[in-house]
Amino acid sequence: MSPVVDILIPQLATGDATSNHTRLIQELLEGRGIEVRIVVERKTRSGSGAISIDKWKADGQVSILQHSIGSEVAEKVIRRKIPIVLNYHNITPSSFFDAWQPELAKSVARGRQQLGQLAALTVRGIADSEFNAQELRDLGINDVVVSPVLWQMSGSAFQAEQSTGAVSEDGGTVLFVGRLAPNKCQHDLIAAFTVLSRFRPQARLVLVGDASPPQYRQSLKRLARQLDVHDQMVFTGKVSDKNLFEWYRKSDVFACASEHEGFGVPLVEAMANGLPVVAYDAAAVAETVGNSGIVLRDKRPLTMAMALNRVLGDGQLNQCLRDRGIRSAQRFENSVTREQMWIALKDLLDTGA
Repeated sequence: MSPVVDILIPQLATGDATSNHTRLIQELLEGRGIEVRIVVERKTRSGSGAISIDKWKADGQVSILQHSIGSEVAEKVIRRKIPIVLNYHNITPSSFFDAWQPELAKSVARGRQQLGQLAALTVRGIADSEFNAQELRDLGINDVVVSPVLWQMSGSAFQAEQSTGAVSEDGGTVLFVGRLAPNKCQHDLIAAFTVLSRFRPQARLVLVGDASPPQYRQSLKRLARQLDVHDQMVFTGKVSDKNLFEWYRKSDVFACASEHEGFGVPLVEAMANGLPVVAYDAAAVAETVGNSGIVLRDKRPLTMAMALNRVLGDGQLNQCLRDRGIRSAQRFENSVTREQMWIALKDLLDTGA
């Protein structure tokens, strides 16, 4: 009889990195003959076939909890003292949301509190970065394995010859992909782009991603108007995978000013698609980018603008970063990370494999 693995997640959503990661773990395990049940707090249209947490019997051989926010799935584990594999994606500090979305601030604060309670129930921690792994070790979890987010994006290049290093004649397109959220600090990107636009009046800044919270997006648009760069900006909202790939393909540099990234899937996507990266050194950003991009210790507008201008104006540097990024992103290619995840789990499963 094949073992049964339960994967617990607050909800399965389309276009969400943790949800995609969960589905890929399911695919990995089912491909090895293991039955997988996904348990959710909230059922959504994209989560068909999932089990509601109130119907979960916790009778699987292994329970994997995806943890990045406060949730009822985590609460049930704590109340029933269920041993778990804790797949940790880090928790954004609540201070980023206090002024914008108090309910979300409470939820992430709850997640942080639950993390401390989950530590005693954790038979193994799986962290998607060394940055996250150290946090688990600091909680007293001794068995911690680093296994990156399972990630897959149709259309990704992984081909250096597809990048030319040529800079766009229209001044260049600066891209950021990710939720419009206070911890992602798109306001700092707008400030840096304002300086860059003085050197490159035809440049544009593209922000791809939905808003969380919505009022933060409105503040970004107000800031862009105040700084007189609104006409050079594009707010796309949430896009399909096909459109996302197109934005990576037609942009010239990826810029990240985020102050909290437990991993950073868009950084990997950018590198995989041959897009040079300029990023602020915070949390797991430098670990994810490696030596494949320009990582800044200082994100003052002039500092970031000068780095972006250099990448946009120096064809040799541009090509070097593209080539390095493509090679670096191969560390996170699906066949590699699937094997790492299997190694992290296989001794907990009685499969004979």
